[in-house]
Amino acid sequence: MREDANRPRTRPTWLPIGCWPAEMRAETAAGYVDEPSVNSFMVKVERGIYCQPVRMTGCLPKWNREKLDTDLRRRHNLMAVGGEVVEDISDLI
Repeated sequence: MREDANRPRTRPTWLPIGCWPAEMRAETAAGYVDEPSVNSFMVKVERGIYCQPVRMTGCLPKWNREKLDTDLRRRHNLMAVGGEVVEDISDLI
């Protein structure tokens, strides 16, 4: 049986173990920040805990890994200084 040349082929995507893409769909982003579900991730996006996705016509909403890392550092009171992540202890002094 010949495959229709005009019909787009679909193949599942994959990532090597231990790798995270630079931009992620909601399902992947929720896993990246260790939320228990996409719904709980989206609630925190709406609350401003995590950044909003980039939305472009004809594309799925996508979250940037570096922006999510910044959100996580802020959430845990960590700051990047010269490429090194350090804990902000100013509120303890």
